[in-house]
Formats: sequence, structure tokens, C-alpha cells
Amino acid sequence: MTAFEQTLQEIDQLCRAHGIPYAVIGGIATNIYGYVRSTVDIDITIMAEIDQLEHVLAIFANDYSSVQPDPLAFFRRTFFVPLRHRATQIRVDVTAALSNIERSMLERSQRRFFNAVEVSVCTIEDLIIMKLVASRTKDLLDLEELIARHRANIDLMRMTS
Repeated sequence: MTAFEQTLQEIDQLCRAHGIPYAVIGGIATNIYGYVRSTVDIDITIMAEIDQLEHVLAIFANDYSSVQPDPLAFFRRTFFVPLRHRATQIRVDVTAALSNIERSMLERSQRRFFNAVEVSVCTIEDLIIMKLVASRTKDLLDLEELIARHRANIDLMRMTS
């Protein structure tokens, strides 16, 4: 099992054990949907209100260390918390689903495999929307590849509503 697989498996187990809805997004989601490219971290979105974040971070504290000295203050400024998995040293960027759009994305998330590890991942449509919003060079390259691979299966009505 690779370090990424181990970290993803432990994220899935932790979130499911504590009833925290989550979805893998970003580069790992891009890989899950068939465009394999390198990535240095794991990005997840979790269902949590701002006032629950301290409790959620406490749940993660056994297996993850904070990259920032004051993770709650960092979250209030940036809306994400960078963590590092203690065993694998893989960085995990955790965002909280604060908007209705993000909450809906979590509700639509699907169980899919990253190699042998099953995780919750955003839909292809939600991944495309996130890549469009980010619009960094790598996101635009990801978009081109994802659309080429999934053009026939993309729910355009979902993307326009």
C-alpha cells in the first residue's frame, strides 16, 4: 500500500467512524476520474460548521499534526486547514463545506476507488466546476483531460443548475 493509499484509507475510516461526511477533491479526485497526474497532497472537504471545527481537529489530532501553529486562526483567514499525516507525512488540506454549494457537493459525493482504497469523492461535474473556479494552469490542463475522458457522461443539466 502506498503512502497516499494508507492516508486515504485512514481518512475514510476516521470520517466514517465519527460520522463526518467528506469528499476527496483536487488532484486525487482527478486521478480517480482517470487523468493520472502527480500530486503532493490530498484535498478533502468535510461537513462541519465553523464552531465545530475545533472538535473535528481534535478528532484528527491523534493521526495528524497541524502544519500551522494556530490551525483555527489559519482557517478563519483561509477557509482551510493544512494537516500532515503523522505516519506517512502526506499533507492533507481540509476545507469545511460552509456554503450550500459545497454542502450539496458533499451530498452528491460517490464511493469510488483510488487503486485498492474506496473513498468518498466529488462527482465529475463538481470536480469540473471546482477546476473552472480555481482556473490555475494545472486546473485548466486537468479540465481538458477530464472533459475528453468523460464528455459522454457529464450531466450538463447538473452543471447549469
